[in-house]
Amino acid sequence: MNLKSRLSLLAVVLILASAAAVWISVQTLAERIITEWALRYVEKQVLYDKERVLQPLLREIVLARQLSSSPVLIEWLEDPDNILAEYRGLMELERYRESFTDSNYFLGILRNGHYYYNNAENEFAGDQMRYQLNASEPADRWFFDLIEQNRDLHINVNPDAHLGVTKLWVDVLLRNPSGEVLGVAGTGLNLSSFLNDIVDSGEEGITSLFVNHQGAIQLYRDQSMIDFASLTKSDNEQSRLSVMMPGEDYTQLKQAMAQVKEDPQEVISRFVTLDGKRYLAGVAYLPDIDWYEVTLMDLHRLLPLSRFNSILMIFGISLLITVLVFHIVLGRVVLEPLQALDRAIRRFRKGEYTGEPLNVRASGEVARLVEEFEKMSREVYEARTNLEQKVQERTEALNQLSQTDPLTGLLNRRGMDQRLREELKRSAREGRPLGIIWIDLDLFKEINDRYGHAVGDEALVVVATVLRSVLREYDAASRWGGDEFLIMIRDADRGLVEHICERLLRVIRGQVVRTPCGASLSMTFSIGASLTHTEDHEEVLRQADAALYAAKQDGRNGYRLYTEVLETQSILEVVDQTEDLAEAGIKIRHSAD
Repeated sequence: MNLKSRLSLLAVVLILASAAAVWISVQTLAERIITEWALRYVEKQVLYDKERVLQPLLREIVLARQLSSSPVLIEWLEDPDNILAEYRGLMELERYRESFTDSNYFLGILRNGHYYYNNAENEFAGDQMRYQLNASEPADRWFFDLIEQNRDLHINVNPDAHLGVTKLWVDVLLRNPSGEVLGVAGTGLNLSSFLNDIVDSGEEGITSLFVNHQGAIQLYRDQSMIDFASLTKSDNEQSRLSVMMPGEDYTQLKQAMAQVKEDPQEVISRFVTLDGKRYLAGVAYLPDIDWYEVTLMDLHRLLPLSRFNSILMIFGISLLITVLVFHIVLGRVVLEPLQALDRAIRRFRKGEYTGEPLNVRASGEVARLVEEFEKMSREVYEARTNLEQKVQERTEALNQLSQTDPLTGLLNRRGMDQRLREELKRSAREGRPLGIIWIDLDLFKEINDRYGHAVGDEALVVVATVLRSVLREYDAASRWGGDEFLIMIRDADRGLVEHICERLLRVIRGQVVRTPCGASLSMTFSIGASLTHTEDHEEVLRQADAALYAAKQDGRNGYRLYTEVLETQSILEVVDQTEDLAEAGIKIRHSAD
């Protein structure tokens, strides 16, 4: 016999023994138990039914309110005879139709009395204007009564005589920005489906109904009791809750309704009599739809007195002993190993468990389960460790490839740009200047054109070697693009930067590249440098570039350090060049004349 069978047999034996011991004693206390239980249960049932009914309604209410605030509809209703506005408005209504639960909508326009409707079958596509609203027609009074009451939202059950449908309607007023009412729009829920799926709890002995402030029944599983179109009726014409119960009980419910309206979170219980049977009624207020919920519980059906035949005390003691024995056995045989397994699973999810033995006492299926988990977790841990290591290695390799120039082995522009941004932030934060040296290999194009790209590539490799010779371990050099290189010097000062520039010029002059024809090729640099404390990445590069430009203007084979004087000179040179070009243009025009 397996573990499950043994536990099941033990549970049956213990429960039967306990039931036999307490069967006689509970009968005498049944009425009290039923009453106390029901008072607690009815509150939960009312709140449950309240949320169950409100949830689908609130969704429709939210969509209807969004529809009522649509600028497209407001524009149409302010000028209902505008054909283009009507077309756009109908497109907006059709879009909302697909979102409503029952895929239908309606719209009544106050200014011309047109009533539009379309259903889930899209039966009225292209012909949504169904009829003309008339204030003198009883079937149309709901529309004008809603506008007269000036309530932005109203929920009612009403048969539409023109359309031949009866629905639970969600009505909202449409207003223009000045607050003027332009019409009524909304959607309808299938009444039978709503009653069967939402209102009727399906539990024997529990009935829910919804009433308005006058006690008129709005929703009830017996549709013959529903007060249809109560909005257009006088108080004397409405079907009241009072017809279902004696006047005294109805008075108590009315008092409860007034009390819960003051505190919508409260649920009030009262005992009432319906058709000669005693019910426990729970009353709650639904402020979102301005209705009251009344849940009726038939205690004799929910908890028949005949089920209780024993004393509560003996039952409690016997049940306690039963549960205690069962808990001890179940804990030793099943719960302790499973708890250890649960802790191991939680540790495994956090990456703290590597498959070591759990050291628990278990047998049968539980022991096999623990063993399989230990084996599985070890395999998964090893596989995950290997995978993470491979991913890390591949990631590092890819990062290295993406930030390195393949020809020179220096950082490429992307790698240097990232490094430069990080160092600029550090430099600004610590108040230490950062040195930027921008290097251009002089006349590199002529080397490529005369000796070929192979010699040009060899020259770039030599340049990379020269750059590495002047770097400290925390400096960086990159091939910025083509024949341009960039060096970043941490914690630099003017003397250090000038020393590095001079050394670069001196070392590159001493390098020789052999051409295919046996000639020796010497190289020189044009160098621009700057010192900065700023975090502005573009400004730093601009300053170094301006210094490089000045070095080239000086005839190459030299360096310049960026200063404010240099900046001024650059601006003046640009101005001079602009004036020369302008003067040349004037001369050309005179010649043409």
